[in-house]
Amino acid sequence: MISYLSHIGKTHDSLPPLPVRAAGKVSLNTPVGSCLDHLGRVWLADTAHNRLLVFDASLQHLLASFGQTGSAPGEFNMPFRLLAHPDKPWIYVTDMGNRRIQLLEYTPDLEITPLLTFGNQAPINLTGPNGLVFHDGQLCVADEFFEGADGESRLVVLDEEGHFIRDIRHIRYPDNSHEPLQLLWPQGLTLDQQGNIYIANTGFNTLVRCNWQGEAVPFAINGKAYLEGMELARDVSCIRQHLLVPGASANAIAVYDLNGRRQGSLQGFYAPIQITAGSEKDTLLITEPILASLQLHQVRLNDVKGGAALFTQVLNRVGDDRDQPGQLHFVTSAAGQPPAHPADDPLSPFPWVRQWLDTSQQQLETYTNRIQTPALPSWLSLSLSWQTEWLLRWQQSWLRIMLGERLDNPAHLLWLLDAGNYQLQASGSTRPDGARPVGMPLVPGSLGMTTLKTRHRLAGQLAPDKPLLVVCNYLTSLVTIYQYHPLLDELVPYRVFGSRGSQPWQLLSPQGISIDPVNQDILIADSGNHRIARWRLTRSGIAGLVDTFGTPGDGPGQFHTPSDVALDEQGHCYVTDQFNHRIQVFDARGQWLYSFGQPGYATEGDQFLLPTSLAYEQGHLVVSDLVNRAIKLFRPDGTFVASFAGFGADASKGQLWMPYLMHVRNGQIYLPDCALNRVNVYQLELESQP
Repeated sequence: MISYLSHIGKTHDSLPPLPVRAAGKVSLNTPVGSCLDHLGRVWLADTAHNRLLVFDASLQHLLASFGQTGSAPGEFNMPFRLLAHPDKPWIYVTDMGNRRIQLLEYTPDLEITPLLTFGNQAPINLTGPNGLVFHDGQLCVADEFFEGADGESRLVVLDEEGHFIRDIRHIRYPDNSHEPLQLLWPQGLTLDQQGNIYIANTGFNTLVRCNWQGEAVPFAINGKAYLEGMELARDVSCIRQHLLVPGASANAIAVYDLNGRRQGSLQGFYAPIQITAGSEKDTLLITEPILASLQLHQVRLNDVKGGAALFTQVLNRVGDDRDQPGQLHFVTSAAGQPPAHPADDPLSPFPWVRQWLDTSQQQLETYTNRIQTPALPSWLSLSLSWQTEWLLRWQQSWLRIMLGERLDNPAHLLWLLDAGNYQLQASGSTRPDGARPVGMPLVPGSLGMTTLKTRHRLAGQLAPDKPLLVVCNYLTSLVTIYQYHPLLDELVPYRVFGSRGSQPWQLLSPQGISIDPVNQDILIADSGNHRIARWRLTRSGIAGLVDTFGTPGDGPGQFHTPSDVALDEQGHCYVTDQFNHRIQVFDARGQWLYSFGQPGYATEGDQFLLPTSLAYEQGHLVVSDLVNRAIKLFRPDGTFVASFAGFGADASKGQLWMPYLMHVRNGQIYLPDCALNRVNVYQLELESQP
């Protein structure tokens, strides 16, 4: 049995009396959708905070806030996409966690009233309402997680008050010249001036075009109703006769004309999602959910041609840094365990030290944000933001050392990889506000983490009684081992190994990492190389490659993006073979034994969709099944035992959005959610062994 206990990661969603200047007053939590109302005001879905925010057109002032967590009208569970009615003072909101659409009415003075909720009952029964478009009195919604008879997703067409008209499960060519197109995990939608629907068909990373009856509208470039060759297709916006596809190439927005010809790209982004035309000429509103910001950019789209890669100008942005006391930002992994009976603050014997540090840090960041120059090129704005934040982490580390803040007992802490803040945090409890920064700043891209308690003192090891911390970096493909420094009372680098590439001794975008209990080898999910790498620390402290196993493919012993690895007492190796939707099992020599799992929507049983992480605990396997938002418990042979599932952003229910690398210790599951920016804690009650 798996039950939810608590979470780590403090929510900072309080607001001063409104209206107010937005700078320094608004902390966002993975914002996704945006739109403009009839008066040019900007509406934003602050998704993981379960609320809507309304700003003026220049993002200078926050005008209104609406909503809270819940399921009643006017309450939300992951408000995702927003759409303004073209003629009426209405805003449509896809309330994803509640599996419905809400219709809100607003006045010029921003009195907001819920009018209707629909979609969560028959005959509609939405399962994952995402993108929205409206044309000629009809509303269309992308039902991302719907599963048809052939595994297809769908679009649902409704009238303006939510009455069902039809659904579209396949895009069919009127002349039957091609096979029908299947939709899989459709997300963003947009329209051109003729009312054609463009679909970000995320499951196939294609851009699809059809009419409101589901008939294909081919592109001139290829005679097909879809464009392919994209790295990712999570959204699409038709703006000034251009199609903008964020993520079609890494850290950029691809720009196409309406004939399907790629014109070039907009550069200088991280992971943008929603793009909305601003109220002023040549302006774009762009959400960066991972960066927790909404940005106002300026660019001439007509200048994007001939394969040009242009940088925009950043006119303004909202969303304070997510680094307040106890706050997490894109937390990816956890290691260790807090004590059963924690002290009030095991990270500092002097509360005044912590209070002074927190206050000083906030003052410095406020000053730094004020001196940043507006209208910078997008690449420079992003670069300065990262550099400033990283330097702030360095200052924070040295202040902790000089003021004598102590780790107390590093062996009895839960370590959290706070990747968005380029730092480690540690918690001596499972309280929401329990996390505190520790250690030196991390290189951007740090992702997976585990602890290693050596059996013998290694050369150069300063505190052999304290565990080492092993951290892998997704971007640099380096693995850094940290040790406890007794004099500094901090974690400091001990060894670094690996490099980026595909040679046996190299890594490519590594994710999960685990320790073999038999011989203390370090096993790494070498995701980009589709293999598992085994490394070993010698007594001289040198890290050397022992072996790798696995090749690209979908056969026995082959992988498609292995994301995590776990081992049992005999050294058997369990791997989440993510894009093959299965678990593979190997012996201690890396020889394939068996696999279990099959693709499918299910919160119970061995159907998986992108299983991301797993752990071995007391004769059982715990698996995090990403798309199904389920934690599943199995015996090692693949026999299903129990599960916990919940999709949404309700912190009181242990719900999940984007769970990442799981950690299980002594019957407790610690599951970081990098979109909700918290670590959920669950109790695992195992069946008695025969």
